Amino acid sequence: MDNDKIEILNSLNARYEMLIEQFKIVEQQVLELALFGYELETIQNNKNQEMMVSLGKSVFAPVSFKEDQKLLVDVGAGHFIHKNIDETKSVIKNQKERLESFKIQISSEIENISRELQNLIT
Repeated sequence: MDNDKIEILNSLNARYEMLIEQFKIVEQQVLELALFGYELETIQNNKNQEMMVSLGKSVFAPVSFKEDQKLLVDVGAGHFIHKNIDETKSVIKNQKERLESFKIQISSEIENISRELQNLIT
């Protein structure tokens, strides 16, 4: 195998590995959004009841979510707006759809690189 082919193989392999890592990160983000959606559903079904909420690092606080209470939601670029639970679930759904679309793009690129690598090897 000549040096040019080896260089191309190395470049494609590096790109392949980077895409695999990106795919894993996006997949993790999709799972986190799904969990968050489930948690919002739990809050919505238990309004006016006290529940424990994680503040991070194994610290929990009792809270009670009122019927008309709004959440402060990051809508990007550091901008926050007040949204009710249904509106917040809609934001999550849109984010999840964008991530799923990105996963499909990454997956397609991974397949293309796999084919290129296979063609170079054979």
